[in-house]
Amino acid sequence: MTILTTTVPAASPFASDPFYALGVADAYDEHAAGEDVHTLLRRADEMLDTTPNDVTPANFYVCGYANTVRGILDSHIAHINAQADVAQTWLARKQGRETSTLHARHR
Repeated sequence: MTILTTTVPAASPFASDPFYALGVADAYDEHAAGEDVHTLLRRADEMLDTTPNDVTPANFYVCGYANTVRGILDSHIAHINAQADVAQTWLARKQGRETSTLHARHR
């Protein structure tokens, strides 16, 4: 028995579209200007809800914006998780628990 494997493209299939790139740029610009990640996520969800389902430049823009916001959110969550690991390690060492099996990976 063989298993069908598919390759995932490295970039979005719309990456060459200028309206997609505009959405990506706007999301990064708003984030760089200090916009909160959760506000960007809410805005992207609203755009996705209100955009019609036909193939138009507006759909490409929204797709680029939403994909970029999801990427920004993923990096935000990874950053928070890393901070939580550092805080947990610090607390374990402060309480003398750094040799426990739960915190063995933090040594």
